[in-house]
Amino acid sequence: MSQLLGFLTRDISLKIVALFIAGFFWVIAVLDRTYDVRIVVPVAAATSDTRRVIPDIDVKNAVVTLEGRGRDLLGVKPRQLAFRVEIPDGKVGTRQLQLSPAALKLPPDVRVRALDPDNVELKLSAAANRMVGVQVPTRGQPASGTALSVNEPPAQVRLSGTEEDVRLTAAVTTETLDLATVTEPGHRRLKVIPPEGGRYSVDPESVDVVIALEKEGARIFLGLPVKVVAPDPGRVEIDPTEAQIAVAGPASRIGSLKQSDITAQIKVSGLGPGDYQLAAEISPITESMKYWTVLDVTLSILIPCHPERSEDSSASNASE
Repeated sequence: MSQLLGFLTRDISLKIVALFIAGFFWVIAVLDRTYDVRIVVPVAAATSDTRRVIPDIDVKNAVVTLEGRGRDLLGVKPRQLAFRVEIPDGKVGTRQLQLSPAALKLPPDVRVRALDPDNVELKLSAAANRMVGVQVPTRGQPASGTALSVNEPPAQVRLSGTEEDVRLTAAVTTETLDLATVTEPGHRRLKVIPPEGGRYSVDPESVDVVIALEKEGARIFLGLPVKVVAPDPGRVEIDPTEAQIAVAGPASRIGSLKQSDITAQIKVSGLGPGDYQLAAEISPITESMKYWTVLDVTLSILIPCHPERSEDSSASNASE
């Protein structure tokens, strides 16, 4: 054992130098060897200043097989690689376009061995745009005793996309506003989120939202008629037929709220004959008051559903 330890520790500095030299030549051999490397490269349409067409490519990525020596492949930065498909002549229609390895701008000694796919289908649709309103989704509640209004008057942006997509979109939304963080009136810059399921762009990409903050006021409304939503409302009896609710909102505007601005309804579709205990649904108030709060719904409804037609039919059969 002592002889083995003596052999290992003898001329230790010389052994370290030899190990370093061997490692150096191993690294040189590895870097000088030729390799095949597969990487995923995104495919996107080049930006166009004309905005006359909306491009759509049938594939989002291409698998590229690169060949080169190890030292050359180290110079490739995969995250910076992309195929930018040029939009031809701006006319609508579908075209097959070849992906060019030259577009990757690889180091001189790195070659593209394979492309999958090597061509893409580019569909160009006529572009359209129009002004749409901006809606601000919220979460949380403002501080106790305060009321606020958000995005009044509503901001607008120019929505661009295909004619069909733009026609079906009435409004866009912003990022969510946390009401608990609103402590003073003013403006808040919020990012606009394009609708999902289409090829949209918005201009501008963010908007200034007006936030008004003031003391909270409240009113109580008595005798609010309850509307029945049912295939045959005449066969449904409700008790009571009126609701009592309390509504909170900005003190400067609570006095202008009318009872006709509020509706209470119950939905009995799909319910069979019987008695049900249901709560009324209070509709949103007006669009400008959508951030107001219904403080209390003191309405409990008992609904007997009488199958009058079935009884009449049974009585008729019995008489016969």
